[in-house]
Amino acid sequence: MNTGLPSQTIINHRFKILRQLGQGKLGKTYLAQDSHRFDELCILQEFAPDVQDSSALKKTEELFQRKAQILYTLEHPQIPRFRELFSCQQGKKMTLFLVQDYVEGLSYRQQLKERLAVGKVFTETEVRAFLLAVLPVLDYLHEKGIIHRDITPDNIITRQGDNLPVLIDFGSVKQLSTIANTYFKQPELLTTKIIQVGEVGYAPQEQIEQGIVTANSDLYGLAATACVLLTGKEPLELQDNRGSSWNLPSELAISSDLSHILLTMLANNPSDRYPSAQAVTQVLTQSSPQPLTSPTLVIKSAIMPQTSSPTVAVSPKQKTEQNMTVTNSKNSPITGCLGKLFLLLMLILGSGTMGWWAGKLWISQILNAQENSQPTSVFSEESSTPNISDQELERKTEIRTRRRQLGLDHSWFVSVVDELFWEKYPSQRDKILSNEKNDSSWRNRWDETATQVLDSLGALSSDALRNIGSYTQTQRDIWKQQANNLYLSSRALYDLVDGRFFAAFPDQENREFIDKPIGQIWNAMIMDTIANLQAGDHYEKIGIELQQNGMIKRRKQLESGQGNAYVANLNAYQNITIKLKGDRNLLLSIYSPTGRNNILEDSSTHQWSGQLMESGYYEFTVVSQEKKPMNYELTITIVD
Repeated sequence: MNTGLPSQTIINHRFKILRQLGQGKLGKTYLAQDSHRFDELCILQEFAPDVQDSSALKKTEELFQRKAQILYTLEHPQIPRFRELFSCQQGKKMTLFLVQDYVEGLSYRQQLKERLAVGKVFTETEVRAFLLAVLPVLDYLHEKGIIHRDITPDNIITRQGDNLPVLIDFGSVKQLSTIANTYFKQPELLTTKIIQVGEVGYAPQEQIEQGIVTANSDLYGLAATACVLLTGKEPLELQDNRGSSWNLPSELAISSDLSHILLTMLANNPSDRYPSAQAVTQVLTQSSPQPLTSPTLVIKSAIMPQTSSPTVAVSPKQKTEQNMTVTNSKNSPITGCLGKLFLLLMLILGSGTMGWWAGKLWISQILNAQENSQPTSVFSEESSTPNISDQELERKTEIRTRRRQLGLDHSWFVSVVDELFWEKYPSQRDKILSNEKNDSSWRNRWDETATQVLDSLGALSSDALRNIGSYTQTQRDIWKQQANNLYLSSRALYDLVDGRFFAAFPDQENREFIDKPIGQIWNAMIMDTIANLQAGDHYEKIGIELQQNGMIKRRKQLESGQGNAYVANLNAYQNITIKLKGDRNLLLSIYSPTGRNNILEDSSTHQWSGQLMESGYYEFTVVSQEKKPMNYELTITIVD
């Protein structure tokens, strides 16, 4: 029987109850509208202390306020904001209400049920991403001395919109309610009673039996949740009879590294577990399996000859003949040691036209060699005079050398250059460039495209280049989480990345490129951008200065495609003025905390004044579209 507050009930002349979401031993939870915040949705947690007189209730509220004060300081994009605590009369009884932000989405329990219904569970890749997204949130809490105490699949929601996991239903709030009740009924028990908060199976034994909680209590709950997502089984089904050790099913298809990490987090002895969320993040990152190999690209290169023999993708930078055949390097007399020695002697001893031809042929054969023991393209034994000029041969040699210095996969590189070449010159799509003179100008344009790609890649870090060709959506989800830890949304992150990417490849704007080979360059730029933001480059938190002084002013210079991001924690109903002085090729974006009330997006409008609709972290990005360095001045003022 539902004994909760009926729908449409008005609480405290402000909150309209929409429906009851849940009920526990300590109270009920409702979805409500806040009339003081434009009917914004929120969560009301009701606590009804078993206290009769008003003075006792007042003391209960004071105790609750004092103990819960730390919760009001939480400012993390993956933790619902605790707005306020108030008491009001409900019927004949005074009740306490805690107001929190509403998070729209499905809990991991709901998601698992949906998968089990069709015979599926979460994969290792998904669980790794889940762990890497939740661990920084736990680290943030633990740094503030807060232990969640109740990490379960029910208490983590995938937020609709950005798909990030959000922690809800803090066990510390439940503990406070229990303390408040105990304080007035039997205060002497506060020194002896174990206040149990946490779900059996998800909480370690010392928490259930002794009420002892530490940072690795939450890590235990997180690992238990991960095991449930991987197996579809509840913790008690995965533990021995005493609940002291975990046994993962032998048929579970996960790596030994992940299994070891989870079992260490679930160790019965607290001292055997990882000491912190950071420690787990570090070992999880280091143990991550190599990125999944991307599907093999079947490349029809602009310069790949069509023959009846087995073929390989051949770059225009490789010297080609129409009568090219493919042989295995083991069987080729030219690529063998004796062949090379013979040709070398020919270079030394030969003279005139024959010596020139042999030397050029030998250089071409070296350029055509493929890495990793791939089949090697060589000239046929038919006598022919190479038609590629020395200048072109030198150009192609430089392209090859630069590609190898950057450590780029040959097939991926050719596929990127081919696609850009065909997009720029549609008439050449799927045509094969020969080494004849009538294709010389097209080969030159292909080489120009290849050089453009190499120039853009030369600005990337070695770490970003190392993984190019294997970036996935899972990696992008991790980067989003890392941006969120800086109070930046994926919108602001992509503003900075897009500026850099479109400066290098302007023709890609308004194209679908993420899932194409060139999208790997965009991903690599995200990786470098995240690293720069974490180091404090092109990023600044300006909220404290802005609130204290009422104004901030920043003068900066941006190179082509560069951008800066600023974040400020501001309150709803504050009036602010924003002015950006600079060229019209500067784009200004102003994003609200939830993204539902964004003010400007990639706008050449450089001024805005008005009242803020939300409380939380606002994001300001300034990105240059100019091809030369550009100065700007950004001024943000709080208007009284």
